[in-house]
Amino acid sequence: MKHVTDAQTTVAAEASLEGIGLHTGNPSRLTFRPAPANAGIRFFRPDLPGNPMIPARLGFVVATVRGTNIGLGEAKVHTVEHVLSALTGLGIDNCDILVTANEPPAMDGSAMPFFKALLKAGLKRYTDHPKRYLRISEEVVYEDRGSSYRAVPSEHFEVKATLLHDHPLVPSLTQELRVEPETYVSELASARTFCFEHEVAYLKSQGLAQGGSLENAIVIGKDKIHTTPDGLRFPDEFVRHKILDLVGDLTLIGRSLFKVRVEAVRPGHAHNIEFAKLLNQAAAKMRGKAGAKST
Repeated sequence: MKHVTDAQTTVAAEASLEGIGLHTGNPSRLTFRPAPANAGIRFFRPDLPGNPMIPARLGFVVATVRGTNIGLGEAKVHTVEHVLSALTGLGIDNCDILVTANEPPAMDGSAMPFFKALLKAGLKRYTDHPKRYLRISEEVVYEDRGSSYRAVPSEHFEVKATLLHDHPLVPSLTQELRVEPETYVSELASARTFCFEHEVAYLKSQGLAQGGSLENAIVIGKDKIHTTPDGLRFPDEFVRHKILDLVGDLTLIGRSLFKVRVEAVRPGHAHNIEFAKLLNQAAAKMRGKAGAKST
């Protein structure tokens, strides 16, 4: 069988992390485990009867309030975007993720701990299974409630995002970069999640941010940014984290993202998912046309 240069990958060994969930506050252990070629990314809940599996796909998204949650029946996993972002940042196509609670550990609020765990596990290449790229043949546009997205074909995975907030400490921020392992680890992976101080009480009243602290989130106050003593990791850390989230949410399409350019203004989880659905439809349409030509 012919070996391909652009091969699918999985982790070479298991790797685990422990902590508490950002929104649920539940103690959790997450384990990355090798998965077969063409399996994609799958979450498992070994703490539940039957060890139910939830595919990391758009059709299993059940909520997008302050995070992206997936579920199948009674089995749910909250806030999957940082884990998924790390996998795509490293170019991993297939992975089984075991979570012993309904939310992965928040760690430091970024994707870096997951990225490091994946690096430690190492990569295994499926040399007889080529990557299944997300490809589009034309522009894809989405606009809703002040947020806008645009995607065009590319030979690389490029993302440009603009963050707009009416807050004196958070000016208009724009960042643009090519997402590949080297740039992901240096420019995106360590960017942490954030919220505004005036939102905290409301979030907690809604059962969210139960595990939140300055150890895993940045809090933007009226006249001060509250974070760890080291301060912000980047001057524009907030927009970098929005790109990190977007990469994670787009991973739910279920194909390698590295053949598209995405531009987003005011991205957020709900909009990310709706845009991802349009991208998925455009890619399926292109594959359908290609299949028709070959018959």
